[in-house]
Amino acid sequence: MEIDWGEKLPFLVDTYALMEWFVWNNQNYKRYFEHIQQNQNSYVSEITLVELFHHIFHNEGKDDAEIIYSSVVNYLNIAKMDEEIIKNSGMFRSEMLKKKKSLSYADCINYSIAKKMNLKLLTGDEDFRGIENVEFVK
Repeated sequence: MEIDWGEKLPFLVDTYALMEWFVWNNQNYKRYFEHIQQNQNSYVSEITLVELFHHIFHNEGKDDAEIIYSSVVNYLNIAKMDEEIIKNSGMFRSEMLKKKKSLSYADCINYSIAKKMNLKLLTGDEDFRGIENVEFVK
């Protein structure tokens, strides 16, 4: 489905998409992040913040991790897990493993949050290619 950029479509942004934009400057994400920043109605999960901070801290150092973390939380709302998301994440991971897709627990949590909150999951993670409710960007 092609995005109607006139809509204020909200996203749940995963670690893959955040790394592509904030660290590797992948210009294919430019209009998504401009849209997200302008509309201020998109989300990031707590688990994604952990993954993002860890990856940047580990590879680039604390200063870069702090700068990018601050940028992300300045215009993405933080989505929290609840019991329903926990259970749905476990079931979704099981379904994906049966289909030979090895999504991480964090990926499954993000997908479950996006689905529950009626958001599109913004990612470029190959394991999400062709999955419903995902905005796949390379």
